Amino acid sequence: MVFRKTIPLLLFKTSANLRAEVSRYYLNYLWWIIDPVLTMATFYVVFGIFLNRGIPHFVAFLLIGLTAWNWFARSVQHSANSILQGRGLMMQVDIPKIFFPLEIFLRDTFKHLFVVVLLLVFLVFYPTPVSETWVALPVLMIAQAALILSISIICAMVVPFVQDLSFVIGTGIQLMFFGSGIFYRIEDVVLPEHQHILYLNPMAGLLKEYRNVLMYSTWPDWVYIGKIFLVSCLLLVFAVYMLRKLDYIYPRISQQ
Repeated sequence: MVFRKTIPLLLFKTSANLRAEVSRYYLNYLWWIIDPVLTMATFYVVFGIFLNRGIPHFVAFLLIGLTAWNWFARSVQHSANSILQGRGLMMQVDIPKIFFPLEIFLRDTFKHLFVVVLLLVFLVFYPTPVSETWVALPVLMIAQAALILSISIICAMVVPFVQDLSFVIGTGIQLMFFGSGIFYRIEDVVLPEHQHILYLNPMAGLLKEYRNVLMYSTWPDWVYIGKIFLVSCLLLVFAVYMLRKLDYIYPRISQQ
């Protein structure tokens, strides 16, 4: 009941924070597109020109990887301190603590959708085939959304107890970045008998499936996607359960 009453507040705060964010910049909403484009351009210059990977259609390969990765990394990093930073609101209103990471997830997902549309427009004009496998893209995004949300809530749940964990989370995301195959093909740099180690990183497998769907006209590995979604949902249920158990503790921590 409390959470049901919180939904209008969640939507209002998400919208308000998005408007407040763009109001600080002269170009407003264009920064949601300019920022990822500049990031992608930097990686292309470094890895596509100076450190040429020799990958066919490398621009599309890189942009697909960065688009999916940035959604994951930014959402998790932004969510990690969300409960801690929400101490002012939780002291005024009895609000489910899942509200804080969920609001950030919705905000980052909304901005991510703009980048996805831009990516698809680019791929239409890029010399990679547009095929029926593109209809699998929403399924991949749903599986990734479940993964992001579960990890984001778990990180937000533990950081208030040990605030230094926010630095550990940042380092962990950096390690995942270099092990996800964003600017290289795992098959090209890792021996076949060791590839399964990198694919324990769920983002490595998801990036591969995104590229199969959008670049290579190949249907994703539905069993793998199903496993990612199932495990993420189980983690999500666990995180929500623990948040409810710890709900009354967070206001006390914020006063310390």
